[in-house]
Amino acid sequence: MDESRSIVAGGVGSERKEDSPKPFLDFSACHNRMEGPEEEPEKSRAESLWQTPEGLLAVASALLLAANLLLILAVFLNFLGVRVGWDAGKTVWAALTADLVGVAILAWVFFLTAARVEGRARFYRRIEASLLVAWIGITAFWRFALPAAIGTDLQDLFVTLIASQGTLPGWVSRSAPVVVELLYLWIVCAALFLAAHVVILLDSRAASADDWARGLPVYAWVVAAGVSLVATILIVLSFAAVLQGAPIAVNVGAWLIAKMIVAPNLFISGYASSLQLGRSAARARTSDDEA
Repeated sequence: MDESRSIVAGGVGSERKEDSPKPFLDFSACHNRMEGPEEEPEKSRAESLWQTPEGLLAVASALLLAANLLLILAVFLNFLGVRVGWDAGKTVWAALTADLVGVAILAWVFFLTAARVEGRARFYRRIEASLLVAWIGITAFWRFALPAAIGTDLQDLFVTLIASQGTLPGWVSRSAPVVVELLYLWIVCAALFLAAHVVILLDSRAASADDWARGLPVYAWVVAAGVSLVATILIVLSFAAVLQGAPIAVNVGAWLIAKMIVAPNLFISGYASSLQLGRSAARARTSDDEA
């Protein structure tokens, strides 16, 4: 009887030992439960920050800032005659790609924020977003599709027109109608870009006091887009004269400086400001959400 009691007691004791808490394992599990929920929201907030219109404004501004810096860099690389590794041509193509992506994101920002506002502000944001989308479509068409249709690319075509000495290669002469269409679409795109920024200026003036759109560098953008449009028109007129038999593209160098140095510098000042605005607005929105 005593032996059976001892066996039962031993069995119960062993079961209790197996079920007894393990301090280190329990502490680790508790620590994970305490830390995990805190880290996940922080991570998700950081990821969602860049999906807000404010975060996307910062992304778009960074891309457009980089695109304009690359245009200026391309001018200096061409002046220095760098041909090894990374040259002016590759720099230009990087800039022409970055600005399409940046403008697409900027258009999406205005589409998203149109739902936040009422009245004229909503109308303005839908118009400016639509103008930017139109700019993207037409620009991609004349930059890539039209040159490909005549068996060249934009860079080779422009270099040929600039360096002509009264005689053009046969492929340019045969494709003159397409080249003229390309040049006129370039003017249309420059005008669309200016129109979009004029509407953004009107939107900024109509925005409420707590709307970050009031802080957009609209005047710098409008002046830069205006300079770009005037330079584009003058470049196109010089190229059109070459297509009609002029021996040289008159003053095209000066207009290219305005297009690739003066206008980008103005845009850089604007995009640097909007980049800072986007970051500040994103942080402020995160603080409001946490509160």
